[in-house]
Amino acid sequence: MSKHLSISPLFYFAKCIVKEAKISIKAAQINIRYDRRYSFYCPVCKKAMGVNRRLLQTARDFPLGEAKVVMISYEAIQCHCSSCGAYYAFTPEGIDMNAKATNRLMHYVCKLSRFMSVDKVKEFVPISTSTARRWDKQILTTSLGEPNLDNIRILLIDEKSIGKHHHYITLVINGDIGEVLHIAEGKKKESLSKFFDKLSLQQIATIEAVGIDRSGIYQAVVKERCPQATIVYDKFHLIANYNLGIDTVRRSEWRKANEDNKNGIKGQRYNLFKNPENLKRKQKVSLKALLKVNENINKAYIIKDALKVLWIYKYPKSAGKYLDKWVSWARETRLAILQTFADSLNKARDGILNFCRYAITTAKLESFNNTIDRIVRRACGYRDLDYLFLKIRQETI
Repeated sequence: MSKHLSISPLFYFAKCIVKEAKISIKAAQINIRYDRRYSFYCPVCKKAMGVNRRLLQTARDFPLGEAKVVMISYEAIQCHCSSCGAYYAFTPEGIDMNAKATNRLMHYVCKLSRFMSVDKVKEFVPISTSTARRWDKQILTTSLGEPNLDNIRILLIDEKSIGKHHHYITLVINGDIGEVLHIAEGKKKESLSKFFDKLSLQQIATIEAVGIDRSGIYQAVVKERCPQATIVYDKFHLIANYNLGIDTVRRSEWRKANEDNKNGIKGQRYNLFKNPENLKRKQKVSLKALLKVNENINKAYIIKDALKVLWIYKYPKSAGKYLDKWVSWARETRLAILQTFADSLNKARDGILNFCRYAITTAKLESFNNTIDRIVRRACGYRDLDYLFLKIRQETI
């Protein structure tokens, strides 16, 4: 061990000086104390305070070279104000007494936790996984703050699976700026109601439109808590629902086909779902061959592309006329699953045609899916939804 006061600039703390530095290959201890020229003042009456007692404390700090364990030794000073009788404890600025660590080390751990699994942080900083997670959550809480709930014009609402056994969360974002506003466990009425519980009547009044799928639960909550908002059904969910219909037709045709034709139908599911421009050459050839020989699958596939045209229209009246045409085409296929889907679209026409007024989709929410999946996978799942909320907001603001 030896003294190295020349490293004082590396361990700057306001109103403090480095008294001694003891450094070895694997560890370092930096002893600091308050500058004697500094006086303590009462935070209540602003008058000078007298020192009541001094308590020696240590805090973990940023690694120094090969020395992964760096401890800061400092005095926590309790002062007493003779004027107002108040007691107050002073610790050097930049040290979190409760965490027993410097703020800069906690911020470093927070940055590491953003790009790697929390259990990998210990390879860079010798702390436990639980400590890394606790520090990460603390820094995110103080640095990110609460989401801005004022002047919200557009809301986007969707559910997201974050684990096995149908473990879902309800996700709400600001449709204009993409800020995550709310996360709640489940996809029930209470999951969304908790978001509106946070809003004042003035904040709710600014909401003009809400983009959702056709889920009756979310729709019921929006109509009850935000009745003035225009509901817009998300086109991507509708197309995804139609794709399920196509797959039902495909499976039905596979069951009816003879052994020679079964191979041509098998494995075509995602080729039927994809946009033609996204198909590879081999996929185009095999899909073309299937559509040529199977009339029912061909019918379902043709009106799928026709359905996407619905969202090109800018005027509700024109879009409504086209929707009527598409519904008639679906009925003419005489395929029960497509006829049922067409009837459901007809019933939901107001929410579909509202897209002409507010061209919003949950695309921003869907773009978060990979981000959320990556966060959950990196953490091997989340039990603390508040922490998950912070991790998602970290990636989106």
